[in-house]
Amino acid sequence: MGKERAARQETRQNQSTATGVRRSPFEILGGSAWLQLALIALVGLLAYSNTFHAPFVIDDEGSITENPVIKNLASFLFDGTGYRYNPRRFIGYLTFALNYSMGGVEVTGYHIFNTAVHLLNGAFVFLLVRLTQQTPFLKTTEEAEGADRGIAPGTLAPLIAALLFVAHPIQTQAITYVVQRFASLATLFYLASLTCYILARLRQNSGGGARGRIVVWYLGALLCALLAMKTKEIAFTLPLTVALYEFSFFGTPSRKRLLLLLPLAAPLLVVPLGLMQSGKPLGDLLGEMDRLARETTSIARGDYLLTQFSVIVTYLRLLLLPVGQNLDYDYPVFHTLFAPRVFFSLLLLVALAGTGVYLYRRSSRAPLQRLAGFGIFWFFITLSVESSVIPIRDVIFEHRVYLPSVGIFCAAAALLAPLLARLAPRAAAAAVGVVVLALAVSTWQRNLVWGSAVSLWQDCAEKAPGKARPHNNLAIALLAAGRNDEAAAELKTALKLDPGNVEALRNLGAAYEKTGGVEQAISQYRAALQGNPDNKYAHYNLAVAYSKQGKTDQARSELQLALKVDPEYPDAHNNLGVLYANQGLMKEAIAEFSLAVKYDPRSAEGHKNLGFALGMNGKQEEGMAELRTAADLQPENPEIYNSMGIIYANEGRFRDAASAFEKAVQLSPQEQKYLNNLYHAKAQGG
Repeated sequence: MGKERAARQETRQNQSTATGVRRSPFEILGGSAWLQLALIALVGLLAYSNTFHAPFVIDDEGSITENPVIKNLASFLFDGTGYRYNPRRFIGYLTFALNYSMGGVEVTGYHIFNTAVHLLNGAFVFLLVRLTQQTPFLKTTEEAEGADRGIAPGTLAPLIAALLFVAHPIQTQAITYVVQRFASLATLFYLASLTCYILARLRQNSGGGARGRIVVWYLGALLCALLAMKTKEIAFTLPLTVALYEFSFFGTPSRKRLLLLLPLAAPLLVVPLGLMQSGKPLGDLLGEMDRLARETTSIARGDYLLTQFSVIVTYLRLLLLPVGQNLDYDYPVFHTLFAPRVFFSLLLLVALAGTGVYLYRRSSRAPLQRLAGFGIFWFFITLSVESSVIPIRDVIFEHRVYLPSVGIFCAAAALLAPLLARLAPRAAAAAVGVVVLALAVSTWQRNLVWGSAVSLWQDCAEKAPGKARPHNNLAIALLAAGRNDEAAAELKTALKLDPGNVEALRNLGAAYEKTGGVEQAISQYRAALQGNPDNKYAHYNLAVAYSKQGKTDQARSELQLALKVDPEYPDAHNNLGVLYANQGLMKEAIAEFSLAVKYDPRSAEGHKNLGFALGMNGKQEEGMAELRTAADLQPENPEIYNSMGIIYANEGRFRDAASAFEKAVQLSPQEQKYLNNLYHAKAQGG
């Protein structure tokens, strides 16, 4: 029996060498693999089916809804605005600009994109494991034991890894939190680059691939590496990962092979070369490089590293048992290695790394264990950018484990597949199905929390009651929902925890203003500006409050201060235009409204105000064009049609005016001024 088994194994090796590595990736997949990919996509789609209307939250506002840079695609691409805004994440912001150009701030399009990226990543995880089984080290993985008694490990491992990846709830923050597309998109390019490299090496290793095709795959790997590095900084670990892969599955690289790895390291020069081309003095360039190596100065590098020992163990615990997830952890910063939590976390991490080494040593007898060891080292390598000595203000965020989780899921699949292969096919399928179903249901339930800003921040505030930010953000959500008293209570809690919190002071002012306490609101806005004189939102809020009191000069002054902080603040330009229009300064008003729509081309309010000002200032055609744009952007806004009617009536076109007023009345039947305008237009038009 032993000789027969060895013969069958040798036959499979020869078949793999002769045909497997020379096939295209589509041929390598085969028919059954396409069904598995369809299953992976279905599981991922169902797990995220309730996310497509989840609102923008926290950093989504600064990066998307209030970011003028992404609101003009032509300027973003051709005037260099997008590149200047954040050259290190240009590709990520480009996708936001494309989303905005197609749907404005309608959140569904952003979620469709994020979910599609996640499903593609699941497919790449599947392909990565499947192609790895074609490498010289693992091409004999489908051993006779598995093939004789159940499903072959080589069939199970890619499917298990990909299903765990798409279904696990730890991924929700990287997918449902729109702005964290940076993590998932960088992962997509990262995996695509490694996959292209593997395909090139497989063809090269087979000795039968056309040189041109090998070059194409290498160029694909290089292009994807560049895209990854222009999406998020986590991609800078890619050259090390590729080198480890080469060593693990193709053998110790020769000098020639090492030369082939060098192009993948070339994109690492993108950032320093970009800084050198900026023309800044050497001292400024060194300062820029130092800022790249730390996001905050409030945490010492050593303390951040010590804290990360515990954070990484938290990530591992969430991967094993995904309970207690939180968008905004109240996580302590540690200052000594001998804190029990830090010390024992370090011991556990050393043990995990040692396990990786052990799996490498054992892999000569059980080849799939080499993949498990590689997965463990992948986890540590890909986590190193955000969990080492580069201090980041928030020491823990779940989206940071998105790329590293690929390694853990590959390791889990490599260790579980041989065990499951010993079961009957139905039993193996049932075991995998139960685990994946449990994870997918947990993901779906976790996404329910993201369904509204109120539910999300209530969850955070309950899990981190001693942290001010969740209470402040919950208050913002409550204010938007009209629950002003509850919002005020949350803000008072936030200020009790952090008395100098500028945002909480400003938001408490907004809560007072909504309930008619304008003087109280002004007091809070001033207190916020004492804490941060450059807070443009506090200046804007104070201007609105002054306007309500009829203090036009003070309101104008505050808006001008807001624009001094941010000259491209569209709401400030719009409100300043309203003040000028109310004073009869139409030329100045038109200039401000024009800037408002320049910096936010999809602002219906800006286009409406600009259109009305132009129309009433003798430029009817231009004005109506702006109003039609506003109507396209916000067709349910009756004030737009009322403005159209007034301009038509001012021209003596009373039938057109009546038609416009009728539309306004249809949208808001209870508004008396629309009814009055319609009555007068019909009377004048006969």
